[in-house]
Amino acid sequence: MKLTGFFLFCLLFVIALGTSDTPEESLRSGESLENKYFSSSSILSHYTGLPVIYAEVAGRRRRQRPYRNPLRRLRKQLRSEKRKSRRDLKADGSEVSQPSQQGDSTVSEDKVKAEVEAVQELPLQNKLGRKPSIATNHVFCSTEGCRGYHVLGPHPDHWIVGAGNYDIKKGNQRQMYRCKWCKKRFSETRGTVFFGLKTPQETVYRALHCLCENMGIRATARVFGVKPDTILLWLRRAGEHCEKVSAYLMRNLHVEQVQLDELWTFVFKKEKTLSAWEKLHTEYGDTWVWTALDPTHKLVLSLVVGEHEEEQAVNLLQKLKAVIVNGCLPLLVSDQLPHYVQAILKVFGRWVQPDRNGCRGRFPNPRLEPTEDLHYATVNKEYRNGKVSSVTTGVVFGSVKEVFTRLKALGMKKINTSFVERMNLTLRHLVSRLRRKGLTFSKKRQYLKWHLNLAVAYYHFVRPHRGLRRRLPEPIPTKGNGSPKKWDKRTPAMSAELTDHIWSIQELLTFRVSRIPSVCT
Repeated sequence: MKLTGFFLFCLLFVIALGTSDTPEESLRSGESLENKYFSSSSILSHYTGLPVIYAEVAGRRRRQRPYRNPLRRLRKQLRSEKRKSRRDLKADGSEVSQPSQQGDSTVSEDKVKAEVEAVQELPLQNKLGRKPSIATNHVFCSTEGCRGYHVLGPHPDHWIVGAGNYDIKKGNQRQMYRCKWCKKRFSETRGTVFFGLKTPQETVYRALHCLCENMGIRATARVFGVKPDTILLWLRRAGEHCEKVSAYLMRNLHVEQVQLDELWTFVFKKEKTLSAWEKLHTEYGDTWVWTALDPTHKLVLSLVVGEHEEEQAVNLLQKLKAVIVNGCLPLLVSDQLPHYVQAILKVFGRWVQPDRNGCRGRFPNPRLEPTEDLHYATVNKEYRNGKVSSVTTGVVFGSVKEVFTRLKALGMKKINTSFVERMNLTLRHLVSRLRRKGLTFSKKRQYLKWHLNLAVAYYHFVRPHRGLRRRLPEPIPTKGNGSPKKWDKRTPAMSAELTDHIWSIQELLTFRVSRIPSVCT
């Protein structure tokens, strides 16, 4: 106890000797106590000894502290300016008494806000102080409410850095990332088909590739040595992912012509074998795949799976209207199905109030009428003994001259639906569920939708189209004795300028759909 008291006495003595003068001396010299002892700029000039040592150590630790958000200081300065203006107004008792101070505070607030916006627009390398060593522009934060939620780089709100890696099967590793806004860590597979899967990615790639090339669920499971339920899990994830990718990339398209058609299939049972209860309470039986195709770029603009009713036709045209650019009204061509007429009027028509006859009585009910730039033509086929006996065409909406003028500009001589009918055949070759006679038919309608989403995305981005290839200016010689390369292969997405190269199945399944597109800073 005596030794402890001695040390405390020595410490107090050193602190007492550290002061250079007393408050009375400072008052005699004309300096106020507030400016002397409470000003942050004069503390070190009036203290020596232990206080100076503590200040030096604290200052050095403050200089060595890690990076902090630059907006913090500016927001604190903005709050202090607001508090100062409120105190001045309260002391004077009136807001009009000192307009100059209020104007100065407004100017300072505007200045601080401008500095905040300038810091928010800083690129990533300025925020971190150095360029990152791990590429992170292809990933985004998936935490809802985060400032960088679903934002790909380069973008001011994209602030993701590498955070180590972890081991998986067969000695492979996966990269980990951290969002600097919300401090959450996540894997490189977050936001893709492979998140949470323990199977090697190459196996999943090949299995889904087989599903896109007319292999059934059980056949694919036997080839890769997994259970059919595992294949269905991969199919569900891939179908949901491909639907998002198609919706993200296929926007604001300029289309000159659209061909409409329906494709028949069935779920679990054919319609003639259903019981009365199954017809009312299940989705079994005949199912129709409604398709809208752009014959120029061979793009499937919209796809609907459901019944053979007007509701599905309206849904198909609404999806079509969502992907084309505003103000674009393409030439519509379909077969003689009567559902299309009312569906086209509901989606692309306008309501008109007709005049009444005479001066008495109520006005007629409003009705739908086609606009002046709406053109719709049909192909009417007559069958005899199950075969087409005759084909006639007709124009339902618009002028015949304008319809053939638009067809001639596209390189066509007559009204036809041959492109969309050929697309139906392509779908039957890609999706095993659409076979007319086989055991690979769908047992649930939802899995048919997911399988179609995967197959259509594969058709758009991965599979080259023979009708879209271009002849090279000069043949390119190949290795060995093979014939030289004469054609440049292209996909429908390349023809529509949605992509610049033929994607692999890996690129399709790992493409991340962001909420905000990347911006070059």
